[in-house]
Amino acid sequence: MSKRQKKYRSAARAAGAGIVVEKTPRAAVPAETARRRLHGGTAVLGGVVGGAIVVPALLERFGAMRSGAWVPAMFAGLALALGIPLLYTTFRPVRHGPGWQLLTARTVTGNRTVDLSKLTQIRRVRVPSKEGWLDQFWIKDCRGVVLLVDKEVLMGPIGQAVVHSSGISGSLGTVKISRHAAVGLGLNEPSTVYRAARACADALLGILTPGAIAALGILASQLTRSA
Repeated sequence: MSKRQKKYRSAARAAGAGIVVEKTPRAAVPAETARRRLHGGTAVLGGVVGGAIVVPALLERFGAMRSGAWVPAMFAGLALALGIPLLYTTFRPVRHGPGWQLLTARTVTGNRTVDLSKLTQIRRVRVPSKEGWLDQFWIKDCRGVVLLVDKEVLMGPIGQAVVHSSGISGSLGTVKISRHAAVGLGLNEPSTVYRAARACADALLGILTPGAIAALGILASQLTRSA
């Protein structure tokens, strides 16, 4: 890495809340490649989860195992609940391109590039963690590429310009932004009632959603065993 590249990287980390910004040219990942990798990862996850539910249920049905098919089915449901968000989670995001409008990040299915100047949807996702609630934003551009990113990507000292150029602040234009995301980005002022309702909803969703999907896995196993 040249001294100039190091200079831009260090300046970006200081001004962009840890987001790496590169002024040097970087090839964007084609949208077709990103979507194909995502579809492949989704198919693999679905196959693994489906196999963990169906195979033990069939073994129990035909007497190859006595009981307990519901156990792998339960863990398969939990794996599905955790695996779907993981397909969109980003690692080491890098801003680059003209005006730093492009965001390339690593995912479990490979590198993926989102054009921040052509966003079509923004949603807010809150998940529980050891440090409290973790805020992330589900973003999708006009090419259909999707990532889960931190707030700083959209609203940091450097990201603020991207927010304005995307039309999120003020006139939303063609960008579909949820009310929850607008509050998280500071575009709407939440009321006291909204804060209380949202806190309850986050707690319920964070606790009940994995359990509900695990229960669905157990139900699918029982239906397969008794079919």
